[in-house]
Amino acid sequence: MKSKYFRIYELVPKHIYDKYGEKAWKFIDPRLIEMLDLLKEDFPSGSIIINNYYWNGNRNWSGLRTPGSPYYRETSQHSFGRAVDCLFSKYDIEEVRQHIIDNQDTYKYIKGIELNVSWLHIDIRNEDKLITFKG
Repeated sequence: MKSKYFRIYELVPKHIYDKYGEKAWKFIDPRLIEMLDLLKEDFPSGSIIINNYYWNGNRNWSGLRTPGSPYYRETSQHSFGRAVDCLFSKYDIEEVRQHIIDNQDTYKYIKGIELNVSWLHIDIRNEDKLITFKG
């Protein structure tokens, strides 16, 4: 499954994109893609930034994380293509977090949200209900 609004180089690190190109979609869980597209539709102004190395930015590990990443943890949802850390150019992160929490039926696959950080971490971990945790 490909995203309506995001390109694969926004979701995987540069070395994965360089090696696999468009085939790297296979490393991202389709449920995460569906939730990201829904977020973009609910927050259409401005951009949602995940990885931005493609445009010479400094974000390379905000989606999929592989061994060798300074942020890699073998049990992290990022390691399985089930988590992203997002920045929003036109919306307050707390507003976005609260929107997801208030609309859990709509964001049915989001099961993890990190609190007390300046970015939006969402993941689709294997849980029955949404959990929040502090970074």
